[in-house]
Amino acid sequence: MTFPPRTAVPLAFGLSLVVSLLLHWSIFPLEIQGHHNWRQSQTMWNVYNFTYHDNDILNPRDSEWNGESNILRLEFPVMQWAIAQVVRLTGREVLVARLAVWLIGVFGLFAFYRLLRVMGFAAWLSLAGTVLLQFSPLFYFYTVNVQPDLLALAAGIWYLYLIFAYFRYRALTYLAGAGLALLLCTLAKLPFLMFSIVSIVYFLVELLTGRRPLGKLFAFAGIQLLLVSPALAWYAWVMPTWKSSPALYGIFGNTNTSAQDLAILRYFYQQYLSYDLLSPAVWAFFLLGVFVPAARRVTVPYARYVWALALMTVLYVVLQWNTITTVHDYYLLPLLPWMYIVVCAGAGRVVQWTAARSRAGIGQFLVAAAVVAAPLTAYSLRQGYWDVSMSYRYGEFRDVFAYQDELRAAVDDDARVIVVNDNTATIFTWLIRKQGYIFAGNSLRPAWIGDMVENYGATHLYSNTRAIDENPEVRVYLDSLLLSRGEVRVYRLAAPR
Repeated sequence: MTFPPRTAVPLAFGLSLVVSLLLHWSIFPLEIQGHHNWRQSQTMWNVYNFTYHDNDILNPRDSEWNGESNILRLEFPVMQWAIAQVVRLTGREVLVARLAVWLIGVFGLFAFYRLLRVMGFAAWLSLAGTVLLQFSPLFYFYTVNVQPDLLALAAGIWYLYLIFAYFRYRALTYLAGAGLALLLCTLAKLPFLMFSIVSIVYFLVELLTGRRPLGKLFAFAGIQLLLVSPALAWYAWVMPTWKSSPALYGIFGNTNTSAQDLAILRYFYQQYLSYDLLSPAVWAFFLLGVFVPAARRVTVPYARYVWALALMTVLYVVLQWNTITTVHDYYLLPLLPWMYIVVCAGAGRVVQWTAARSRAGIGQFLVAAAVVAAPLTAYSLRQGYWDVSMSYRYGEFRDVFAYQDELRAAVDDDARVIVVNDNTATIFTWLIRKQGYIFAGNSLRPAWIGDMVENYGATHLYSNTRAIDENPEVRVYLDSLLLSRGEVRVYRLAAPR
């Protein structure tokens, strides 16, 4: 039985989604744990507070009340707020959030397929390129991780597709759609504004060559600038509050030694490039796409824009070098679109060469083999990253994970608590679903407890360090021990004197 192309492509794409669901099936119901659970816990606190406390999208909140409030404005929380509206109806906040992020990934993959098609790639080759992106180790991992970076990537891919479609067809609907997609990806994560380099290069080339009337050219720029301006206004408002964020100063605040920088560079090509952004399944195609440029498939010189985007994203990585280090691999997500366009071009070159020698079946087999190998490679490289032992400072939070349900049930969720020995200000509190006053290590001073009880409504203490709760100066503020599990103790605080 054979299927016509218009049926075969959706069926094959649907099959890839089924494979993705099966490989992620055991991950969907998991608590926030594993690699990058710190950033995900912060995102889930946004969702939780939108759901149960303050549904104002302008007021994203975390769990820390050490300052005047727990409002923490970073990226515009469009993803977190949208997920919260579903959670308000269904409950199960973590499961809903993971499923929502997976669907966002599908949204981006569909755009990537359309992007390859508008660039002139054949339908089956575009599908192959899309599946290879889908099972790139980095995309595979973040497609169920609750971080807004995947929404930014998906919207960024939509921007690329729509602006490339505008270059080819010159329809204003594509231009307006591209501007809206650029707005969404910038709102979700500011660095994705760099995708606009494509529009900037187009504007400059057309301006210098004089091929388009100045009025239309400035309208092209003005429409996009107008549409993205709400995102620019948001960041102009909130960025002054990011006083200690390393993203603000990047490499210019680098304090690494030369040995540390060399180790990071080594990690970039040994791990990030080889086994996170790419995988062994696509190495050959990527190298071919880079070093053996493919023939232009349509009249639009898309290669110019792809390499401009590549240069821009690589420059971004260099500027954020000491922020990314060997930890923050999600900063590399902006590199995926151009890299997998190059992979697809390399695969197309293999098919072209073999077809020219009457061996088209060999080229198609090699591409198909890569498509089959990609999910297996992604699974083997990334599945262990969700293991609870991969969580940030797992040794400190081991018992919080192990006794999470009991620790949460010991105190009402609406109680204002004191939590010690949590330098993340999110992981411990997320697992027990409590908000309050959070202190890293043993930094809590005994006298502060009385102040927090009397003036700020603190009612309980969660501690996993005996240096705090067995301190005689602290014990005078403790009423009774409610629960002890492993290293974690929960105390009711004494009423104000």
